[in-house]
Amino acid sequence: MSQAWLCIPSARPPEEAGKVLKLWKERGYKIALWRDGDCNEIDYGFNVGQGINLKVTACEYPGYAEAVNRLIVNAVYKDPSAEWFIAAGDDTEPDPNHSAEEIAAECFEHFSGTFGVMQPTGDRWHEGVGGFTNAPIDRVAGSAWYGREYCRRMYRGKGPLWHEFDHMFVDEHAQCVAQKLGVLWQRRDLVQRHSHWGRGDTDKALVRDPVIPPHLVKWNTREHWDKSKAIFERLKAGGFAEAADLLTG
Repeated sequence: MSQAWLCIPSARPPEEAGKVLKLWKERGYKIALWRDGDCNEIDYGFNVGQGINLKVTACEYPGYAEAVNRLIVNAVYKDPSAEWFIAAGDDTEPDPNHSAEEIAAECFEHFSGTFGVMQPTGDRWHEGVGGFTNAPIDRVAGSAWYGREYCRRMYRGKGPLWHEFDHMFVDEHAQCVAQKLGVLWQRRDLVQRHSHWGRGDTDKALVRDPVIPPHLVKWNTREHWDKSKAIFERLKAGGFAEAADLLTG
């Protein structure tokens, strides 16, 4: 049986994050979690000691890409059955109609193995609003499934995400790289709902005056956006050559 792991950083209060994590656990996922700045065991409101494999990695946060990469590499090393790794957030829910095992098997069949990236795009939030013809999830790998071989071979085995990105643009870059390598699969039939802080009740319009969660304030600044965009544009100008140059055999 192939195994799917949710590998994410989390800084939301445990009582909030626990509700989402429990949904993943109930759908059959294992969970690897990086807690930002908290070195203590966290109570998420459900038993983490019986086969759930919730790993709390603590202390200094190295940024989203590096945190996810380290969690995935650790899971690859410790769990030989682990074949797919989901890089999302603690505000993203699993598809409610398919189990982790079912989706993992479909991904394996589609890619004839695990060298691939699958992004569920059934959450059509913000489609047709603010100049978007399609939903934003169509242009980013915002909650993607990364195969074991993809993770093992990318960037000389350091994980599937480009290490320079702290928060913004990591998902757009990840999608561009998967497209360059010809291994991106977008699935409209799968819904991983993203409860974004700016999401309105209609699932279309943004909240007029959204309150940014405290742990995300520093990532939602013009300074961070410009810094991240500059990294992305530099890599794009080079044709995302790093994806091929640092690909191991």
